[in-house]
Amino acid sequence: MKKLSIQLLSCLFLGIITLSSCLKGDDDYVRPPAGYMTFINAFPESAGLHFQLDSRMLNNGYRPLPFREYTVAALYAGNRNIRVFPAEENRTLIDSTITVRDSVAYSSFVYGTKTAPKFAMTQDRSLENLGNRVAFRFLNLANGVSNVNVFIGNESTASFANRPVETGATAVSNQTFMAKETSNASITVTDASGTTIASRESYSFKQGFYYTLILIGTKDNSTTPLYVGVIAH
Repeated sequence: MKKLSIQLLSCLFLGIITLSSCLKGDDDYVRPPAGYMTFINAFPESAGLHFQLDSRMLNNGYRPLPFREYTVAALYAGNRNIRVFPAEENRTLIDSTITVRDSVAYSSFVYGTKTAPKFAMTQDRSLENLGNRVAFRFLNLANGVSNVNVFIGNESTASFANRPVETGATAVSNQTFMAKETSNASITVTDASGTTIASRESYSFKQGFYYTLILIGTKDNSTTPLYVGVIAH
């Protein structure tokens, strides 16, 4: 994954510099096993989220990660406890143990509502022979919707059809990327009746890159309406 690899390796190198600052001059230093995580805030009922891993804050400068944004971090391999807090309240939305493997890339998604917060995690595997095509996958993380369809560009048949709101298990089932021939294209999401409920005009997709498309927000909510997010890996 071209962009994903560059971003995550940069993050890892920064982490190594921080974690090994006391080892400068040690020629025997070996990088500890680490994986890489993209943290996506798809939770519309908070101004931002704080992420805590094994009791250490991940957010840069303790700045909450705003809704519709994402960040990348290197994580030590092994079992890790992740906790997520809303910026404006002293409460835990997510408290989960995840398993991180060395040199493996993941994405995690916080979504849902304060009464029913949800967490999903995917493994980000590259495709063989992607070439000059573009790789896509889609996750339905919105509130107040049921099954949806996703059309990329002018296609008459949905790239992703009849997709319900994700659970942790379905997110894993849907984590595989699919390759398409495209460049600049719109993204249209429709409900079961064919009515457009969200769209994004003329997004510039780069050949050889990977993209996660997400439907987030809350139906019929003027503050956090339904929105098509594009995560470039």
